[in-house]
Amino acid sequence: MQLAHLLHQLVYKIIGMKKILKILYSITAIGIVLTAMGCNPTKHAAKAAATSSAVNYAIDNSKWKFMATQVMPQYGESRQANGDYDIRFTKDTMTVYLPYFGKADGSANLMSGKGALDFTSTNFTIDKKQNKKGQWLITISPKDYREVRALNFTFSNSGYASLSVTMSNRTGISFSGIIVALR
Repeated sequence: MQLAHLLHQLVYKIIGMKKILKILYSITAIGIVLTAMGCNPTKHAAKAAATSSAVNYAIDNSKWKFMATQVMPQYGESRQANGDYDIRFTKDTMTVYLPYFGKADGSANLMSGKGALDFTSTNFTIDKKQNKKGQWLITISPKDYREVRALNFTFSNSGYASLSVTMSNRTGISFSGIIVALR
């Protein structure tokens, strides 16, 4: 007890209470300034407008990438997508590399050595619509890959995206993530 008291007195004598208060006030002031800078509505509006135009440009030109951040299987718990899981889409090619967690029936291709959502398609149909909120609703149906019936995307103007995959011989799976323009 006395040792702790002596250390306490020593700290106050060396640094001094005024110096401690000055340091605390400085840290608080810096925190307030940084918070105020981050809450600038003009900055956020400009960023949102840039994101909105980038999303529209990417979809109009059919050059975009969906990057998965979360996986939501029909059975089991949601989990973070740890890795570089994405879908790259151009006018003539769609490359899908996503994780799959779910149930398969007897006719699913389980022995291919690849995941159910690891494929490239060059023969597909696409349906693009923009709703009243400005969100893009895109359905892509690959004709040259039997495991997947449809990929249903919803892209917001802010760059966030969701994907629901309808499978032929497996349970469906959903993803959330972001959309970015490809160069």
